[in-house]
Amino acid sequence: MMLQINPVYEPSRCEPGSHEPGSPGSESLATDWVARRRCADIDPNVFFPNDGAGVIAAQKVCAECPVKDLCREYALANNITHGVWGGTSERQRRRILRDRRRASKAARAA
Repeated sequence: MMLQINPVYEPSRCEPGSHEPGSPGSESLATDWVARRRCADIDPNVFFPNDGAGVIAAQKVCAECPVKDLCREYALANNITHGVWGGTSERQRRRILRDRRRASKAARAA
């Protein structure tokens, strides 16, 4: 079984120059990175662990992946709440999103 990623195609968001792929906070990310992911031939269940040891094992696979940052940003932009994406656990992604919201709020207030 291979990991399936089904991006939502929205022409206004996918036109060249409409967003910077992989940039933090982008609403839609290009998914050409999917073909270069290290996990392509690994059982997807590895990335949906039931315990901390499983998270660490998945993160080890992600550690050397050439597209882990794009993978993480994809999960963040699409509110993927389960599994290990781009080397980050569910909890780590919640923290990243929370920190980004706080930074954005502080920037608006300044």
